[in-house]
Amino acid sequence: MKRSPAQRELINCHDCGGPVSFSALACPACGSREPAGPYVQSRAERRRHRAEEKNDQTLLAMAVLCCGIGFFYGSLMVGPWGAIGYGLIGAIIGVPAGFIVNVSRRLFG
Repeated sequence: MKRSPAQRELINCHDCGGPVSFSALACPACGSREPAGPYVQSRAERRRHRAEEKNDQTLLAMAVLCCGIGFFYGSLMVGPWGAIGYGLIGAIIGVPAGFIVNVSRRLFG
């Protein structure tokens, strides 16, 4: 017995178990917005997201560290206004430094 194209396209709703079209945005029976079930990431996708998250953390840490060093140096050498200026310069230096760390981690890691 052959199925019609419409019957082949039907799946069971993840929430209520009722038949729903695979291309439907919501289940007609229960109104679920994910009738096919929640999206599950593959191992490669999870690994890539973890690497991107680590890169973001490294970039932020380098910017904050360089900003802090500049702020400390400026406060010792010039005073409060120098601390702000050197802190900004440190942040400007920290972002490319974090980028270089992230690129070198990808190349050599």
